Amino acid sequence: MTTSGETLLLTGARVFGGSGWNPPDWSEAVAIQGGLIAAVGTSADLKSRFPSGREIDLGGALLLPGLCDAHIHLATGGRSLTTVDLVGLDRDGIAEKLSRTSIRSGSPGWLEACNWEAWRAPLDAAFLDAIFPNFPVVVYGRDLHSVCCNSAALATTGITSETAVSEGGVIEHDDDGVPTGILRDEAMNLIIRFIPQPERAAVTEHILSAQEHLLRLGVTAVSEILDSGAEGIYRELDADGRLQLMVDAWRRLDNGGIDSPPPQPGRRFQVNTVKAFLDGSFGSRTAALDAPFSDDPGNTGLLIYSDGEIFSQLSRVVGLGWRVALHAIGDRAFAQACRVLAQLPRVPAGPHRIEHLQLLPINGVKLMQQCFAVASVQPVHFLDDTPWLATHIGAERCRRTFIWRSLLETGVPLAIGSDWPVASADPRLNLHAAINRCGFKGGKFDEYDPAEALPPHLAVRAATHGWAVAAGLAHRRGAITPGLTADLTIITDLPAGLRDWSRAQIRFTICAGEIAFR
Repeated sequence: MTTSGETLLLTGARVFGGSGWNPPDWSEAVAIQGGLIAAVGTSADLKSRFPSGREIDLGGALLLPGLCDAHIHLATGGRSLTTVDLVGLDRDGIAEKLSRTSIRSGSPGWLEACNWEAWRAPLDAAFLDAIFPNFPVVVYGRDLHSVCCNSAALATTGITSETAVSEGGVIEHDDDGVPTGILRDEAMNLIIRFIPQPERAAVTEHILSAQEHLLRLGVTAVSEILDSGAEGIYRELDADGRLQLMVDAWRRLDNGGIDSPPPQPGRRFQVNTVKAFLDGSFGSRTAALDAPFSDDPGNTGLLIYSDGEIFSQLSRVVGLGWRVALHAIGDRAFAQACRVLAQLPRVPAGPHRIEHLQLLPINGVKLMQQCFAVASVQPVHFLDDTPWLATHIGAERCRRTFIWRSLLETGVPLAIGSDWPVASADPRLNLHAAINRCGFKGGKFDEYDPAEALPPHLAVRAATHGWAVAAGLAHRRGAITPGLTADLTIITDLPAGLRDWSRAQIRFTICAGEIAFR
């Protein structure tokens, strides 16, 4: 830790300097004072200028602007660290893991499990009934757009063959009209509202556990989708100095209550963005598509609003000064997002943004240019979705998925996030995927356009400067430049070309000039 007024000198490093979307201006040392970057230069120069500074010789380590996550579920991610995790398991593996799980896990009166991958392990109520016939169980799909629950859960919540669901949700039924236990998107609320939610103390612990997890991964700032009741907890953590991450928080349009301008920001917390869902996901076959899913010919997904409905609601909150972030995964939802954002005024808090934009229409890059929004993408989803996505949407449409470089090269700001706990929060894996279009173990995916990979320096910029642009904070952070906040990530074992992140190690994470992890 540094003390008030103390100068910290980081010397002997490879400093990824410069700003904007430019290639790095390499130097070797950074001086930090009062939580800000005071100077950048040679080790000898800074030691001469700040002779009383406390020096840490980094021995050739890479010194980056603090890595950021532009789309995350922080409190939910913290909770997932102690929830039954089904990632990578087939049906037999899920049966074995659930059979060994205490019914006291999860919320009182319920068993909850997360990261079920439907493409790997098709489930239904009968499958779960064989393990837990009398105790309510809910299994969350990895994309958080589907759940599978057992018959006890259906009975507890009163879901029957006659249960209606609002537009934007799906209750699956078998050939006899009986619910299968699968609920998608808005229909999930029929189950979730019956599950006891964590107490305030538990949510606080989830946030702090998630923060520790991310600091160990080199993350210094996030854009967080707020759960109900979490905003006050974040403010309390910020006020008492326990919030080390910079949190750009979003309220949800479907939670209501947005009837005044955004509140004043705190030290490491701000909330000035409203998130709205326009469609679902590919994994749940609820992403809104222009043409039907290849393996479900009668289904074009769910478009939750008409243009008029969503424009009316967003116009009201934008008129109060809020920015908007629109979840749009399918090409039909993406086009709607662009149409609506092109008509909305800009606000002083920062740019509007589109989240995920996994499938673009043929003219998608041009549409994105015309709406002046930030493209918030998750390269790590490329790794999770490629094993099955071509089956869902066909090879031709896969060529229009995960478009990154074309957007940046035409002037669209790009911000990289993980969507944790939907995917890994490790920024090293995310950057590797952005640069190489594959995971640490390699792989070749012929259906996807390799030209959309990002050059290494642009991937780093998207994970640092891109977040700052998206959060409306590029004047304060996101680069190693004198006067900006000293959020920094120090990495060893990364080759000079910044292309292979598979063995990179986080050595230090620095937040506002304080060493948060070493």
